Amino acid sequence: MGRPTQGDTIIMRYIELFLQYYPELLRGLSTTVMLSVVTLVIATPLAIAIALLRETGSRWISLPLAVLVNAVRLLPALLVLFFVFYAMPQLGHRFTPMTAAMVGLTVMGAAYMSEDFRGAIAAIDPGQYRAAKALGLSHLHSLRRIIIPQAIPLAIPPFITRAIIMVKGTSLASMVAVGDLTAQASRATSITYEPFFFIVVAGVGYLLISGLLVLFQAWAEASIARRYRLAPRQG
Repeated sequence: MGRPTQGDTIIMRYIELFLQYYPELLRGLSTTVMLSVVTLVIATPLAIAIALLRETGSRWISLPLAVLVNAVRLLPALLVLFFVFYAMPQLGHRFTPMTAAMVGLTVMGAAYMSEDFRGAIAAIDPGQYRAAKALGLSHLHSLRRIIIPQAIPLAIPPFITRAIIMVKGTSLASMVAVGDLTAQASRATSITYEPFFFIVVAGVGYLLISGLLVLFQAWAEASIARRYRLAPRQG
């Protein structure tokens, strides 16, 4: 057998690095998944509630919510995380790094997703509300049986897009000492001086999570189309 080529040496080196650091990378991936799931589970109902209140509530409710949502959307996500982690303790509320990341990312996610949901609700013909009222349906019944079922298919694509952005946004949690995938990849890079390998591994991890969300979008759209007998989307 001849001497190993440079390519063989690099591959063997990368295999060695993966075997050495995969426990930390796997732990970081699980942290990223948990952070993504928790923020999405909490932010989604908050966003729906905000969208409904802004679109169908009184001006005394919708106007303050509009100001709050737009204020959060105009702030950098990292600044929000820093505020929760570093500034809130001065107000008497101290959070662990993971809790601070969850709070900050949930606030940002709810603000952005509420606009996506509000847009889907606003896209429904106002005549639907008038028709429901003429039939004697209550406001809540109209929302549940008429408006929301029509808004859901419109909301799914922007919702999944926002969910993917939130998953990628969890990488900011490493800035407040959360040991997520980005943090573990950065730590391994600082020890081994092998940025290419660990950045690629981290990127593959985020691609896997985001890819599952894309598959979920396809399944959800097909399921809703069958349930409500919608025409298939073109293109």
